[in-house]
Amino acid sequence: MSREASNDSGNNFVINENGEGGGDGYEEYNPPADRFLTAQIWWIASELVRRHPHLRISGHEVPGDGRLVMVHDEQDSMNIQWDLVGGCKYLVNGEVTSISWIEMMAAVSPHETLKRIELGTGLGIPKAAVVTTPHSLTYRVIASALATAVDDRYEWYAVPAPMNPYDDPDCPYFLPFPSALRARDDYADAADAQIASTGRDIHFFQPFWALLRNLEPIAIFDSAGVIHTVMGATELMPTYEQIHRRLALTTARVLGPYLP
Repeated sequence: MSREASNDSGNNFVINENGEGGGDGYEEYNPPADRFLTAQIWWIASELVRRHPHLRISGHEVPGDGRLVMVHDEQDSMNIQWDLVGGCKYLVNGEVTSISWIEMMAAVSPHETLKRIELGTGLGIPKAAVVTTPHSLTYRVIASALATAVDDRYEWYAVPAPMNPYDDPDCPYFLPFPSALRARDDYADAADAQIASTGRDIHFFQPFWALLRNLEPIAIFDSAGVIHTVMGATELMPTYEQIHRRLALTTARVLGPYLP
């Protein structure tokens, strides 16, 4: 008779009851389910933005690679990206550094990977507490929702929502939320006014993210610090301050009816 044991890395191998080795050695590695990886991506990405508020989070669909989540600065001079297969990658001095999912999920401290990225990219580790901004709080609430729902019977995702209504005026993500439609139109009007006044095209950073449950949108997040639900628009920072800067309670306050 045999039983399973684990080594320090979490890999299982088979041993006999008398303690002697048996079987084929280490069992085949099976990666965590996507929901665990998605929650981890968003926690690390949102923490990077919290600790370095000049950063932002973007998302892209890449044929063959699936969905990418990227942390970058406004000049795109630095880019850290994650995907559900390859883990984390970033480019420094022309050299790509990778951190596998095995490494990230086996980290003893939740900040181990975070600090490794900060040191590897040259961001550095903050020497003092960083003030939470509406911008960084937006991403943290998304991350908190995904972590809370990791064992829900529904599948949860955060995906970019198109900003320009002229590109996709019937984008289904916005339709349930009149306040989000108005906010999107306001962004477009402001961009048109800026182009008209300067005579130059401008580059858009996506301000909106859709939080999906079983592919149905339950909220639109504006990275300026606003969540849009069927109840209307809510500024996140006042809510966060009112409940003593507790992230989990803030998430429950604005998304409670949908959370498991």
